[in-house]
Amino acid sequence: MNLEPAPSIGASAGASAAYSRGTRAKRRLQVLFVIGNLSDYHVPRYEALARLAASRGHQLSLVEVFGKSGQYGFPQDRRAAFFDARPSNVVTLLDEAGETDGHWSRVGIRLLASLRRFAPDVIVTLGYSTSYSVFLCLLKLLRKRFALIYMSDSKTDDGRRNALKERLKRVLVSKFDAALVAGEKHRAYAKSLGIPMSRSRIGFDVIDVEYFAQASREARANASVVRAGFGLPARYIMCVSRFVQRKNINLLIEAFARSGAHAAGISLVLVGQGPCEGKIRETIDRHGLNERVVILDSVPNQKMPSVYSLSEFVVLASAFDQWGLCINEAFAAGKPAIVTRTCGVANELVIDGKNGFIVEPGDVPALADRIRKLSTNTALRERFSENAAATIQRWTPTLFATNVVELAELMFDTASPLNGS
Repeated sequence: MNLEPAPSIGASAGASAAYSRGTRAKRRLQVLFVIGNLSDYHVPRYEALARLAASRGHQLSLVEVFGKSGQYGFPQDRRAAFFDARPSNVVTLLDEAGETDGHWSRVGIRLLASLRRFAPDVIVTLGYSTSYSVFLCLLKLLRKRFALIYMSDSKTDDGRRNALKERLKRVLVSKFDAALVAGEKHRAYAKSLGIPMSRSRIGFDVIDVEYFAQASREARANASVVRAGFGLPARYIMCVSRFVQRKNINLLIEAFARSGAHAAGISLVLVGQGPCEGKIRETIDRHGLNERVVILDSVPNQKMPSVYSLSEFVVLASAFDQWGLCINEAFAAGKPAIVTRTCGVANELVIDGKNGFIVEPGDVPALADRIRKLSTNTALRERFSENAAATIQRWTPTLFATNVVELAELMFDTASPLNGS
């Protein structure tokens, strides 16, 4: 069996199903999914994995380490609904704690108890450097009773790399058995850390495309109500981002000012919050854009389709981004995007000149030019929008689930090069 290339992202659902039937595992597996906090983003991924695992005869269990999110300040409605349904084989180790709260000795003790309870053949864990992933890796080395898969969207150009740190990272990562990553550039990075291409698959950063598309259609049908509810301008482009330095919000504001889009009646809506908000407001004031830049500081994920649905397009001007999940969301809402080359979605989701534009990070004139082109050319914007909606149809929780299950099954396929390699 030749396992070197990952299944094509362009493969149809039927082809994926045929592939899965052809590689059915020789045994039923106990699969354990370990994550710091099951946020709204992770719920549809886990649910898709649970459905596929059950259809293949595998038993899936979930360990959520912390009951509180250390990243999202707004309510996690989808997570709440998930736990309200009282799913089986699911446990939260520390209900009232978050990742920044410590409690690592308690986490270790309770995680070890969960391993005894679920007796997994395969563990899928978030990241390779999270404390619980490192703990699991050490247990694997000591006990050798399970295979270990990590999920990550790290890539080579995520800021400056320290040579010593990278060598130490390779020592750690090479002890994992496989990786589910975001895209092809992320697979290449995983390979540099010791995970052969045969042991990695893409599809980590996906969203519930169907939900976003449907909610966006409903919002457009009630545009006046949505616009009034959020205080949205008549026409606007948007950026969804934390207000931190590497997101380059100030450069985006400068490019927006240079583009002349504001003079044509187009506004810029910023969705986010963070330590750079004060400087961002100063930049807005300096460019005289107080009437043309709107800041929405906290919008729950379940309501984001409404904001995307009425926008012209989305911009992500980051110095670097491991992926850029807001672009998945924008595409699902049928909106094109402008991104920098060092965003993970560049040349993975966003194809220059097809469903958006790609510019170099920090190139304000180029960014201003693309904003001007896309905001003034209705035909171009509509063509990009159609292509964006078509592109995102393949990046769904089904892709995530298919590739996780495939990797798990390959661990126990005696014909597979994963065994003994």
